[in-house]
Amino acid sequence: MNPFKIFRVRPKERLQSTIMMGAIIVFNVLFIYRMHDLFMQEGFGPYWKVFEREFHLAGYDPLTYLGVTDWDTVYNVVRHPLLAFMIWPLWLLNQGLSALLGVNCVQYLVAIPVMLCSFYSYLFIYRINREVIRLEPYDATLLSAFYFSMAYIMLSVIVPDHFTVSMFLLTMTLYISGRLIMKGKEMSWQQTALLFVITAGVTLSNGVKTFLSGLLVNGKGFFRPKYLLLAVILPTVLIGGIAVWENHAFVLPKEQAKREAKASAAKQEEARVARMSPEQQKAYQAKKARRAEVLRRQAAKSGTPVKNEGYWKWTDITTSRLETVYENLFGETIQFHRQHFLEDTLVFRPVFVRYDWIWSYVVEAIILLLTAIGIWCGRRSRFLWLVLSYLGFDMVIHLILGFGINEIFIMAPHWLFFIPLSIAYAFHATKGNQHKALQLAVLALTCYLWVYNGWLLVDFLRSPINAVL
Repeated sequence: MNPFKIFRVRPKERLQSTIMMGAIIVFNVLFIYRMHDLFMQEGFGPYWKVFEREFHLAGYDPLTYLGVTDWDTVYNVVRHPLLAFMIWPLWLLNQGLSALLGVNCVQYLVAIPVMLCSFYSYLFIYRINREVIRLEPYDATLLSAFYFSMAYIMLSVIVPDHFTVSMFLLTMTLYISGRLIMKGKEMSWQQTALLFVITAGVTLSNGVKTFLSGLLVNGKGFFRPKYLLLAVILPTVLIGGIAVWENHAFVLPKEQAKREAKASAAKQEEARVARMSPEQQKAYQAKKARRAEVLRRQAAKSGTPVKNEGYWKWTDITTSRLETVYENLFGETIQFHRQHFLEDTLVFRPVFVRYDWIWSYVVEAIILLLTAIGIWCGRRSRFLWLVLSYLGFDMVIHLILGFGINEIFIMAPHWLFFIPLSIAYAFHATKGNQHKALQLAVLALTCYLWVYNGWLLVDFLRSPINAVL
């Protein structure tokens, strides 16, 4: 497969692509408008304090804004080993534009790759429906629009975080894998190695899914010594080596400097408190106790880890799995909750928020029923098993180990595509009145979600942040 051919928009895709790109642009214009006056200033700062204090979007981090404004390895280098270097060209460009224009152009520069990744995610979902699952154009378009009507997919088109990039890479990997399955071809070690380095470079879980693609596409061929060595072992060692080097070159020196600065600040604070009057010391201790209580409450939202060391510190064994499933996993990801709209769980939002109407739970149940029907209809499809293997891996991470379970909805771009792709098999299997009924059901759901989610998101974005703080 020509590696560049898949990015060409075909004549029959131009109309719907233009409409979708128009919607993506509108959402990004509104998002930039909301924070423009605050983030575009040149010389305000420290930047990290402003971004951290003012940027609250459902738990997504403004690290990309920070990295493009003042480049550093702002991401966790173990989980995102190449991401900081991927945004380095944007930082260079921002430096030049800032020197010329006297303003910080970070929002505009970050919006460009976010919009392109969103656009191609839509295009790859459509092509999977058309070319892999073999749906008619109308059905493929309907399911693609249905996917982008879901709350955290709609939100992903403006999010300056790695999730939108991951969605693009995962849908592209699925499309390539599906085409190879349809043609009865294997994924070469070169394809697997390249996809792994790119996907795992953004976030390691993506790399595991690339290996799942290699396994499901190649079958027993995945275990051939040459393939294992060149496609699996060497790329893994490469990514691991880069992460270790980054940690020693960038992270450890910063952590040492922070520890030293913290120790120095503690000594100065101790000396300042010693000079206070008894009344001032009492007020200081009360303020310190209030701050400790706020931190304790925030920590409680993260649940109890298996251990407080290594990777185990990111686990959670106490957050309710059942409530997570119906309020967040298949709730907030598909339909926004009106209460605590887009608030950050680690700051303001409770871990669980209830819907105002029973209708929201009915919609959730209908979508899950259609998904289950689709999985049954496609139970013999190797491609559907590939899609479900992506989902299964994420559920092990989030629901069993508890990684990020308190804000699992922000991970939706990593796995939520399994819903429209599963329902696609129900479209493929039904005919006549059953097919028309299924079309009407998905059309009604799509229209409802676009209106409901779109209204809430646009209403949120149309007010500049200075007007609401």
